Amino acid sequence: MSVAVAGRVEEQAPKPMTSMAAALGATAVEEAAAILPSTRRVVQLPVYIRHETHWADEAPRGLGAIPNKTLYELDGTPLYPELLVVRLLERAGWGAAWRKTWNGIAYWRDLNETVEPSPLALSIIGQVTRQAGYEGSWDIVAWRDRELRLLSSRPAGGQRISAYMADWLDAALRMGLPLGCFALVEHDAPRQRAPRRR
Repeated sequence: MSVAVAGRVEEQAPKPMTSMAAALGATAVEEAAAILPSTRRVVQLPVYIRHETHWADEAPRGLGAIPNKTLYELDGTPLYPELLVVRLLERAGWGAAWRKTWNGIAYWRDLNETVEPSPLALSIIGQVTRQAGYEGSWDIVAWRDRELRLLSSRPAGGQRISAYMADWLDAALRMGLPLGCFALVEHDAPRQRAPRRR
């Protein structure tokens, strides 16, 4: 499908939702409704549900750099939710990054380890951001060949799609980005006391 933004996102043959679900280790796939502000049209986005285990040990030095952020365990390693998703996408053959927006924009593949997304991904995100008028809340960027995915990582419970997310999504769709580029990853984990920081 041709998009209005610079470059092209290749039209792919429809793939079963299970391919992304498998990459993310989802235990279930649900849908979340987003109301597009410009038209009041309702669109449905996939929500990939993951069951997580909280990191139970003391947090390693340096991981206190982002206060009040939950640490989950993946293969014996403590990871912030967004970096856990990045790690899973990389294993599935995607380039991926956590698009952090505080103290300037940076794309992290690990804590304070930057990576450069594909030029197509950067171009599209930049143009949609200018159209929307602010940085989007879609915090994980994944790219593979000419495919692009924008995901939002969130804890289970509460509002799945904020007004800011819906507005940025609306701008992207109006510019020609396919709805299939967007999804949510929801982290479901039993509540427990946060680990101590060093």
